[in-house]
Amino acid sequence: MENYNIDASVSLVKSFAQNKTVLIPIIEQFNELKNDMELPATVSWLPSLLNLQVTKKSQFHENVWDYNEDYLNPPKSVQGAKLRINFNDYPCIPNFVMTEIKCLLHMCVLTPMAFKKTKVKKQDRISTRPNTVIAHFEAGLRYIDKVFQDLSSLGQEFINERFQSLTDVLDNDFRTTAKCFEYVAGNELRKFLYYLTHPYTKNILGSCIEVDFESMEWPEHKQKKREAKRYFANEDFEKLALHSTFTVIDFLTRLSKDVEDKTALKHFNAFNKRRDLNFNFNESTLNDYILLRLWSKGYSQGFIASKCHVPREFCDPFGKLYPHREVRNIMNGKHNIRHFDHVRNYINQVYYSSAIITALLTGMRPEELSEIRISSCLVVHEGYDVLVSNVKKNDFENLKLFDDKWVAIAIIKDAIKAASMISSLKNNDFLFSNVDTVSPTKAATNMSSSGIKHFIDNYLNVVLGKERTKSIKFNSYMFRHSLAYQLHRIELGLPFISFQLKHVVDRVGKYTSFGSSSGTTLGYGEIAENIIANKSMNKSIRRDAEVERIKTVMDPDGVYVGPNAKEHKVRLNKVFQGYMEVGYTKDEIFDAMADQGMAVINVGTGFCFGGMEDYDESIPCIGSLRCNPIRCKNAIVGKANIPKWKEVYASNTALLGKDGYEDRKSQLLEAIEEAKQVLIYLGEAVD
Repeated sequence: MENYNIDASVSLVKSFAQNKTVLIPIIEQFNELKNDMELPATVSWLPSLLNLQVTKKSQFHENVWDYNEDYLNPPKSVQGAKLRINFNDYPCIPNFVMTEIKCLLHMCVLTPMAFKKTKVKKQDRISTRPNTVIAHFEAGLRYIDKVFQDLSSLGQEFINERFQSLTDVLDNDFRTTAKCFEYVAGNELRKFLYYLTHPYTKNILGSCIEVDFESMEWPEHKQKKREAKRYFANEDFEKLALHSTFTVIDFLTRLSKDVEDKTALKHFNAFNKRRDLNFNFNESTLNDYILLRLWSKGYSQGFIASKCHVPREFCDPFGKLYPHREVRNIMNGKHNIRHFDHVRNYINQVYYSSAIITALLTGMRPEELSEIRISSCLVVHEGYDVLVSNVKKNDFENLKLFDDKWVAIAIIKDAIKAASMISSLKNNDFLFSNVDTVSPTKAATNMSSSGIKHFIDNYLNVVLGKERTKSIKFNSYMFRHSLAYQLHRIELGLPFISFQLKHVVDRVGKYTSFGSSSGTTLGYGEIAENIIANKSMNKSIRRDAEVERIKTVMDPDGVYVGPNAKEHKVRLNKVFQGYMEVGYTKDEIFDAMADQGMAVINVGTGFCFGGMEDYDESIPCIGSLRCNPIRCKNAIVGKANIPKWKEVYASNTALLGKDGYEDRKSQLLEAIEEAKQVLIYLGEAVD
């Protein structure tokens, strides 16, 4: 809105506040005000206020204000109802009071800088999204409506005469309702009450509300116990990362495409993760399948030719494509395809994997994921490959870490490459979009948060199983929270759950100047805090990581292997037995240890039975305990060390038979066997 419109709106609202005594007698005629109605000279501006365009779709006098056309490119999760407010939903609030609240709402959206706690410089541009203000006011209107509902016992005539402004409601009236208010007095309601008592609100109400809302007593509402975690369990994170990675690499290698992530390719080959398919799949298969999908959907031959090669065997002597059923029959023999559902399922799994690996290793919000356009999401910024959402891709000067751009490690670039090749058959450039082919008569669309949840659940069912997926209760913020959790784990000395995280922290460290992952104090927790700005949420996730860290080395019921594993458990049992005899549970002891900061102490030497003088530099560094039970008689190793030993196994297996390593074959075999024995020792199957 132009400045002169803002100034005019502010002037009208102030005029309303200054002329309340004149306006109150004609309040009932507000919504039916005629242009020829005679008004006192002091309120001749009233029609201008009532006809004021408060949004592109709504005028002040209307009872529904719709901001859907005022918010440029709103996320799918916000569009629609969250950008509309219906004042009819609060019937107990008197008309004049509702008009005051309308004025306040309009000012909060129009001039948000006026309601800031600290003085804002004129040149600083502050904006508040309409959906945010609407959430504050809907919570506030529920409360104000209940206040007047409680007052209705005094009689409607008394209310109309006594309460002609929000400032007429007494402190005790507000407190009486607060004590039995059925809704949770959350942040949204508290923000609304903050608006009411802000000094600037005097310009809207005509006088101040002298109520101390901060000291009010609200009923305690028991929060529903959260059954599911806010992030993926380590095992689930590992399965999703590896399955997605290997599926993408399988796809690219079948098409003879270069794989950017050489580490992932090395693991793929070492652990023989190539999928078994009952049909021939290569670049020719994909090309023909793209043709078939587009042709059967009704696209023209000219359009199809712009997306893929049109082989001669699919065309009649005049060069026109055969009917799609005939094309399908030709493809059956050409690529040994028994049923096209097999091809579709494989393609879908690759596409799901591309989307999941992108979400898992960037920690994007759902609204940001839904805006990723495959053709334009990868760009170079300050010499680094980064991923951007479509909305802000050309506006780098306003971007912040983990807000509008994300470091794109090699596997993410591989994932986008795979998704790009598949997007042609869908004719949809959005990464998070339906796996079906878009009709020629319809525009390509992205997914809402609920659509993303359905998309991810389908994939989780395949990778983790339906029962596990059901217990996880996935929500679209789990990717963001999971990445933060893993970064906290790394800082606390727990081994990488997935080797992909090593790439993430390396690149993020260099890109953000937090320092690379070669140091001992890595600062990953600081990066995690940038991912989740909510301090209480971040603190909770950090705490979970600290408790896990303690459990890996101090759980008396934990699994430890090595010559001194038995002695280690005896020590722990003695410590825990004393506390448990006086009534503490094991979890309470872990929590107490976390409170004492034990998670951030490197306990490696404290638990090594050999002592400092026996430390052997040649022993591989595995997590913070630096233990190898095959070579060291003092070693103590737990399940948390498995990922690192898998990496040792894969790295050395990949070098076998490689040019330049012929003279090191015996050393490589020794390292492979050593890693294999450690993994077997830990109960891990090795092919």
